[in-house]
Amino acid sequence: MKILEKLDSIPFKQRLVLYILFPLVGISLFAYSYYLPAQKEIAQCKARLKQTQERLSKLKLESKKLKKLKEEIEKTHKKYIEMSYLLPRGKEIPNLLADISNLGSDCHLDFVLFEPQKENIKDFYAELPIMLKLKGQFLQIKKFLQGISNTTRIINVRQISMKKAKSVGENVVLNVDLQLVTYRFVPQTAKIKKKKRR
Repeated sequence: MKILEKLDSIPFKQRLVLYILFPLVGISLFAYSYYLPAQKEIAQCKARLKQTQERLSKLKLESKKLKKLKEEIEKTHKKYIEMSYLLPRGKEIPNLLADISNLGSDCHLDFVLFEPQKENIKDFYAELPIMLKLKGQFLQIKKFLQGISNTTRIINVRQISMKKAKSVGENVVLNVDLQLVTYRFVPQTAKIKKKKRR
């Protein structure tokens, strides 16, 4: 009550100034103390949110790339396993050589020379050349080469030459020189050990 009485005693013009000034001071204090800092903090939060959203977008894109890379690695690994099946391991080479020899015998060919040569190591496989000198009729040699192409393993005929055909009775016997190349799988651990020995 005393405050109101004091206000009534102040002249009207001064009271009017006070009525306008007090709310302005209050609003100014509120603005500087709460509103403006809150607006600044909101702006900073919006900026952080934008940065976080951009980062999230980049991470999602990287995640998609990573997923594609994993799928490609898995496909490559499956293909690698399939291809390594076609390439015999070191232990299987003697059996493969015996199969080639047996195929020649089944085709009634005479082996003058059957000589596995030094293998040539490539990336994940090694080439194993085999020099052959055969004697037999044309159809027997053809049957042998077809048998080679039908094996489950990869065997290539690199060089072939036919020399001096001889008549033996009613048959014509050919002398054939050829180089077969088969391949064997070289595990990475074997390559690493070989490099360490050097």
